[in-house]
Amino acid sequence: MLDVTADRYSCLLEANAHLSVGPAGAILAADEEVAESLLGASFASRSPCKLTRPVIIPARREVTPSATPRRSDVLRAAIVLLTATFAFRRKSFSELLHPPASSAHASEGADAAALGLLLGAARTARPWVPNEGECLQRAYLLRAFLAGRGVRTDWIFGVRTWPFSAHCWLQIGDLVVGDRLDRVIATPRS
Repeated sequence: MLDVTADRYSCLLEANAHLSVGPAGAILAADEEVAESLLGASFASRSPCKLTRPVIIPARREVTPSATPRRSDVLRAAIVLLTATFAFRRKSFSELLHPPASSAHASEGADAAALGLLLGAARTARPWVPNEGECLQRAYLLRAFLAGRGVRTDWIFGVRTWPFSAHCWLQIGDLVVGDRLDRVIATPRS
């Protein structure tokens, strides 16, 4: 269970013996004692959740970063990635998930060649970004850079509960952006 507000994962061992998924994704407790335990731990509420999950489109394609990005794009990427790195360090997980302001009215994507140039610029600039981090930070930085260039992406999180593993990446429709298709296909989505 991911608690975005508290920035932590909790594993409820053998939960499948006490919980099931009902209509529209509702979690159903096997009995009242289990329900009360979940309520007491703030893992559940009696009122239905009003949040809707967007449909996740399975990844089928990937963008190849350009090996020869424009120098001006590399410079822009370096500035944005460095700036976003400092912002990343000051934000909670919940704050990281908010879309960049500059992407609010951005187009859904760019043509493959233009996107390849932007990804090549970001890849070229990455060695100068201190403490680049894991997939969460890389996706956050790339998302900020692309948003500033008018490209809106979806941030996809995949989680396997046991043994635990998680990975995140960016997509535009079925197009993987800034990651490898073979890696994201192997990751369960949530």
